[in-house]
Amino acid sequence: MLKWALLLAAMLFAVSCDSSDERAGNVPVPGPLVSSRIPAAAQNASVCDLKNDPPKYNEVAVKVTGYFSRGFEVSALYDPTCKSIQPIWVQPDRPEQLEVDDISLPVVEDANFDKYDDLLASGKSVKATVVGTFFSGEKMQNRENGPIYYEGYGHMGIGSLFVVQQVLSVETTKIKQKF
Repeated sequence: MLKWALLLAAMLFAVSCDSSDERAGNVPVPGPLVSSRIPAAAQNASVCDLKNDPPKYNEVAVKVTGYFSRGFEVSALYDPTCKSIQPIWVQPDRPEQLEVDDISLPVVEDANFDKYDDLLASGKSVKATVVGTFFSGEKMQNRENGPIYYEGYGHMGIGSLFVVQQVLSVETTKIKQKF
């Protein structure tokens, strides 16, 4: 009986140590995720991917490298090379546990997260690689042939939402968002 228990434990351990997701470019998402609507590993995506196809990434955990700024009525994720005008609001608060649209989102607070938050709080723009969850918002079109965009989050519901859950790397930058 003990042999079978040890064999079962060894098999479960081997399965849990499989890093095929990391080799495929996926990053484990911090903490337990409550909703089954979010994958267990973050997909690699660019800021332009999020802006150009918001519904594809709705409620999806992603690893993204981009530029972040925070200020008066602004908390943004952007990439100056993107042509899309779709705004992405970044959750500026630092709760240990955040809930958006009934999805629990744990936040890993470590030295990288502290540096990211401190730099943004001091008015600096940063370039960072982060893991977080994206929320597209509601599809909108103001006139018949006008541009389609997504809104519902951020200051006055301006756009989509990105919740930073873990900061992998961060550095200051002189690149500013153009409004």
